[in-house]
Amino acid sequence: MYTREEFENLINNSPLFDIDKDSSPMLYKTEKYNLLTLITDYYRFYIYCNKPLDSYSMTLMETAAECIKYYDREKSQFLSLFNMVMKRKLHIDKAKELIDAYRQGIKLSNYDSRLISKITAYAKSKGLDLNDKSVQYKVAEVLEIDLEEVKRLVCVNADAVTVHSTVKNDDGEEIELYDYQSDSVKLFDVQLAEEESIDELVGKIDNVFSSIQSRQKKMISMLLTAEIIKALNYDIEKAEKILRKRQLFDIEIFEYFLQNNELPTAKQIGTICKVSEQSLSRAYKNFKEKLKSVKSIKNQFYILSVAKE
Repeated sequence: MYTREEFENLINNSPLFDIDKDSSPMLYKTEKYNLLTLITDYYRFYIYCNKPLDSYSMTLMETAAECIKYYDREKSQFLSLFNMVMKRKLHIDKAKELIDAYRQGIKLSNYDSRLISKITAYAKSKGLDLNDKSVQYKVAEVLEIDLEEVKRLVCVNADAVTVHSTVKNDDGEEIELYDYQSDSVKLFDVQLAEEESIDELVGKIDNVFSSIQSRQKKMISMLLTAEIIKALNYDIEKAEKILRKRQLFDIEIFEYFLQNNELPTAKQIGTICKVSEQSLSRAYKNFKEKLKSVKSIKNQFYILSVAKE
């Protein structure tokens, strides 16, 4: 068996990262299997040696698949990325279990759960206290939710779960349930550099958008508008301020979110644009390649397509 250092070296320097998936599919598949085996054994023997594999194997496989797909070796070593995302996902899973336990048998509808997540996410992003009546009024105004509905949901949430409760996960680390309740986890959605404002970054994306073919602009603008709304933690007020002046802004996505409290799926966007999900995915993939060619953008963020690739 390898030492911990040997495992880490083998994982970070896997031949997989130098193989072109399209030109060498069988070799890519083989090396991917080898890498997954290494990661699994590494976690079994050195990270979670006291946990049964089946308690986290599904999360491990899902995390590995995502990290392999979107890994950029210019940003970090693979294992650093994997460990960060794996830990975050396990925390989320555990927090969800704990939130259910703290609900004391109170069941919330999917509609109420989505609205509560939206309300708490907005409040946290602004550092607001939802028990303050003036804050409730502001939330109702910004998110365009009836004030009485906001009051009801704040009360329901307070009765159902102690959102400020800090508990410990299986590793003995403290978890702030509020962080997960507020739906602020971003993982791969859009990662923004601290040294440059969101507005400037969106401006650069908009410049690339202006250069694409007219027939592709509708679908790309819908996808980009959805991604930027997610990146801003569903802060509609901020999203509108940034997007309104951009060519890439799609009002239809914006109105859909306000009416349904969620963003449309890739399939729904494809239907609106009268194209298949495959065509939508190809177009978005090509656009992301254009973004990657712009160095000032490439070094600041990467986008997880809402369309399946």
